[in-house]
Amino acid sequence: MGGEDKMNSTEIAKLAGVSRSTVSRVINNYSNVPAETREKVLKVIKEYDYVPHASARMLAGSQNKVIGLFIIDFNSEEDSLKNRITKSPYYLEFTSSVIERSSELDYLVLVQIIHSIEGYEKIEECFYNKTISGGIFIGQNDNDETIKRIIHKGYKVVLVDQSIRPDVQAYNQCIIVNADNYNGAYEATNYLVEQNHRQIAHITGGSVKFSAKARMEGYKKALENAGIAVNSELIIQSEFVEKAGYEAAKRLLGGEQPFSAIFASNDKIAFGAIKAINEEGLKVPEDISVVGFDDIESAKYFHPPLTSVKMELVNMADLATKLIIEAIEEDLTPSINVVPVTLIERKSCAPLTSFLSHSES
Repeated sequence: MGGEDKMNSTEIAKLAGVSRSTVSRVINNYSNVPAETREKVLKVIKEYDYVPHASARMLAGSQNKVIGLFIIDFNSEEDSLKNRITKSPYYLEFTSSVIERSSELDYLVLVQIIHSIEGYEKIEECFYNKTISGGIFIGQNDNDETIKRIIHKGYKVVLVDQSIRPDVQAYNQCIIVNADNYNGAYEATNYLVEQNHRQIAHITGGSVKFSAKARMEGYKKALENAGIAVNSELIIQSEFVEKAGYEAAKRLLGGEQPFSAIFASNDKIAFGAIKAINEEGLKVPEDISVVGFDDIESAKYFHPPLTSVKMELVNMADLATKLIIEAIEEDLTPSINVVPVTLIERKSCAPLTSFLSHSES
């Protein structure tokens, strides 16, 4: 055949005795093809010097200028559409910043929101068939096995919000971009301690996200350093959505453990908590002080304006975009990047003076 592409995939399929889709799966290196079948198809391809048009650039080693931005948002609730974490301004700001920065660098962005395990197949296909040249992940559970598998196959990946684990090979082969969750939570909790609060509750963002775990550890360390015992009954496992914050605060308010302040793992949780506090006839900050995390745009306009830990989301998005493009155009240099955060003081906190807690005032 002289190396010319004179045959099509249908003819290759007939010669190999398989379906056309099987030929496509072999070409795109899908993992769910039996070894014997793969060998048979590759033998025919080699014999007839078949080079598929779609794979020619891949085989030549060239890259396209498309980045994948994968937002992982699992939610099993029936009313999950209303409570998607992707509805949060956090994700909207990050996504728009990645798109804008990529455009400046002459790249396109393919955005996919994944709501189920089945959706992960779309991600793997994007890498395997070379639709994208690299991917940025945000919202994934810490230590995600599918993502580790993608990294192990040599694809270029940036993970936003991932624990640093030198003992795991995959994380030595990718780029990690994190906010300084631990120190931000430490500073937020310590701020409440400095205002004489001793019974400080924490509403978490769950137990599967790195940011949620790091923020809880920062909270605990601040209490420990202040000589305050960590009270597990004042730690409520929740999720990064307003409804969950509301329900968690209701549990705290209905419990027997007194508290005078709440450190919420993000601003949406804080908003829900404040709503629950108001419904109980209590006031923020007069009765209970509340601190959030993220400092989304609406935090400053909330009533009362919310004290929060500001994440530099635009900086994080710019850094993630810059690093994935460098990995695509030059070579992947694994790195760990921690972006500083800042406590923004507003009106949702007050010093503890004439009362000890909401239940004792």
